[in-house]
Amino acid sequence: MHTPIYSSEEHRMIVESYITMCKQFTEEVASQARYKNYLEVIDLIVEYSNGYGEGVRENNFYDWIVILPINISVATSGFYAGIETKTNSAVIRAYKVVLEQMLTETVTRLDSLEPDNDWYIHWNIKANR
Repeated sequence: MHTPIYSSEEHRMIVESYITMCKQFTEEVASQARYKNYLEVIDLIVEYSNGYGEGVRENNFYDWIVILPINISVATSGFYAGIETKTNSAVIRAYKVVLEQMLTETVTRLDSLEPDNDWYIHWNIKANR
């Protein structure tokens, strides 16, 4: 599994809270094998986000900091559509509503972040490990 790169501790805390909730909800409604497949998709999204940061400058800083929550939201919704049955539909729908609300809150909080003078250096050090 790839480790996400964040611009700051605040960015990390905001995004990891959302990712953790997505993973917990998904683990509850999926078989172990399907959950493992879900985690593989999440890892691809993390890899994409980490790679996107290579060209990040102030102009696309805001695009980069929301890649993880937005793409994980889309992946999670698609995953839920694929595993939804008559038996679990109420739970999945409830989780989708909660995650949609959390995504809105997450993106709103991320929009308030400002790149500081050291964020690009911070990213470069993490990316080159």
